[in-house]
Amino acid sequence: MSDHRPPPLRPVRRAPNIVAFLLTGAVIGIAIGSLIGVRASTGNYSHGTAVGLLAVTGAVIGAVIGGLLAVLMDHRSLR
Repeated sequence: MSDHRPPPLRPVRRAPNIVAFLLTGAVIGIAIGSLIGVRASTGNYSHGTAVGLLAVTGAVIGAVIGGLLAVLMDHRSLR
């Protein structure tokens, strides 16, 4: 007779998709930066330049925050 034991279960690691966190952070940063650029006084820059610069700055900051959140979530998934 053969012994029919189920294979041992392995723990499932649920790691976040880092690219999704980076892109989501960047898109949210672009939206916030654009809103700030539209509402703020432009000073020596044209209106379009100010909105563009703040959108890019917001994208970088948002991507960094999204990356940090992804790393924190990845670290938490190891527990």
